[in-house]
Amino acid sequence: MNRKYIACLYAGVLFAAVICVTVISHLLEKSRLLEAKNDTETAEAVTTAGAGNTTDNKISVAGQEILLWPKNEQYYAFLPSACKEAGLEPEISEDIDPDSVTWLYSEHIPAVFIETESGTSDLINNDKNIKEPGTITVLEPDGSISLEHSLEYMKGRGNTSYTEFDKKPYQIKLTESAPFLGMKPGKKWVFVSNSADSTLIRNALSRSLGKHLGLAQSEEGTFVDLYVNKEYLGNYYVVEKIEVQENRLPISDLEKATEYENDTEDLSVYETAWTDTTKARQIPNDPDDITGGYLIERDFDNRFLKEVEINESYFITEAKECFIVRDPEYTSEAQIAYINSYVQSVENAILSAEGIDGTTGKSYQDLIDADSFVRKYLLEEITANYDGGVASSYFYKDSDTIDSRLYAGPVWDYDVSWGNSPAYLGQISTSPERLSRLASHSDSSVWFQSLYNKPEFYQQIISCYRDEISSYLSLLADEILPILDEITAASAAMDQVRWEEQYARNGYSGDRSKQIAFLTDYITGRKAFLDQVWIEQTPVHTITLLIEGVVYDTLYVLDNDTLPEFPQVPAEHANVTAWVSTEDGMHPDSNLPITRDMTFQAVLQ
Repeated sequence: MNRKYIACLYAGVLFAAVICVTVISHLLEKSRLLEAKNDTETAEAVTTAGAGNTTDNKISVAGQEILLWPKNEQYYAFLPSACKEAGLEPEISEDIDPDSVTWLYSEHIPAVFIETESGTSDLINNDKNIKEPGTITVLEPDGSISLEHSLEYMKGRGNTSYTEFDKKPYQIKLTESAPFLGMKPGKKWVFVSNSADSTLIRNALSRSLGKHLGLAQSEEGTFVDLYVNKEYLGNYYVVEKIEVQENRLPISDLEKATEYENDTEDLSVYETAWTDTTKARQIPNDPDDITGGYLIERDFDNRFLKEVEINESYFITEAKECFIVRDPEYTSEAQIAYINSYVQSVENAILSAEGIDGTTGKSYQDLIDADSFVRKYLLEEITANYDGGVASSYFYKDSDTIDSRLYAGPVWDYDVSWGNSPAYLGQISTSPERLSRLASHSDSSVWFQSLYNKPEFYQQIISCYRDEISSYLSLLADEILPILDEITAASAAMDQVRWEEQYARNGYSGDRSKQIAFLTDYITGRKAFLDQVWIEQTPVHTITLLIEGVVYDTLYVLDNDTLPEFPQVPAEHANVTAWVSTEDGMHPDSNLPITRDMTFQAVLQ
């Protein structure tokens, strides 16, 4: 917490300073099929020799142009599912030598074609705040067009997923609300890139569990092949944008009510109102009821500090928990004061030993919907979500006239979960035997670890896991995961070709089947471990590994089990020669039953 305290002092200084400164049929005879290496490799490819003398690098499918993609003196054609499943034949210029092209076919999923006003993706890929109007067309696997629509804008989105990867995530806004890809009508949609996940399906698996748990806005999305300005960009997972809206998060629309009271649809016209811990707008007129609805997102302090000018409304609690108010985007001073005060009361109650806010006298059970917090905790813990309780952690509150409690959810951001360890993040444990209590980061929220230690909350965890989740994890591994794998296999094969260098940088091999097998085993192992902890009630001990006083990794051992093999130390810590107990200086003994928490310090060369 010291680092958080210092960071938030810095935030205060930064705030003060601010106050003063994203046909084929007739060519098939000339092509040869790339035979799948195994039954899971469903992408069909026709491979040929070198690039030849191609003078026109476009083909056309159902009236949509697709650029051929050059790589290693060869061209690739990434074809939508309709070419294989509906027999649509690409229109190919006579200038294209078919022997110069590798033909790759998707299966099972729609293709989305977007054209932006500039005709290039450079603008939205270089600055996620740039919005471009355009058009969108959806080509279904059966060859039908399910949507042709104008776009108010397309833009980049995300944080690490946008800055660390060439394959960017995006957000679109239709000019009018419409059903999209089988989902309920809406205007805003998010194209999740899954760039950190070689399987591409961890987000879908997690949302399936979230939906099973009944958490807000956890409806499953749709996988698509995305083409932007004629360029194939890969496999994407399309989901609803998290927002207050009738078909999404159906709580009171405080922003709309505030706009009505001020006779404007642009609350950004009002001056910014800063304090050391809050940011709002000097909006003159508030609705009579400002108790809801609020959609807030918890973020870790470093990113929060970097984006204090970007985020329009926020507050910091006494425990240095940083919250961005996502809806209303522009809060009045009275509104930010209200939600800040309410959340502070929640925090006081959660962190107190008695579970009661000393200022209001209310218990945490009065202030929050404990059931949603239990279910959100379980989703984060079971998936071993790297961002669980750290970032992309949402909460919402409706008007007191409807429900006065704070709820946990909606669900978001599960690419680094289920044992996924992309290289760009460094060392992340891939063991399914872990129990973080959402406190594994220095940036972790203090809320859930405190809730976990409250007997009544813990009993709710046990009951929910035993009655609703344990058996579902078997279904997830045995049935849902194979279905998702089959649906995405052909598109994933194209994605791997398109983003081969990115996959390599993440430390992933080209064999997706190994990644799927790992994921299956991880879910199975996770269930076995948590069954022992939460159903059989076996005590679990924490083994902390330190390098130069900093936590390097944390292992979790069931009572009377022996120490597991310590994780391999990466190159930057190659001078680690041994581990010794901080308690007695002894080396770890793999034959000794563990009956208590232990800490080991690295011995450096």
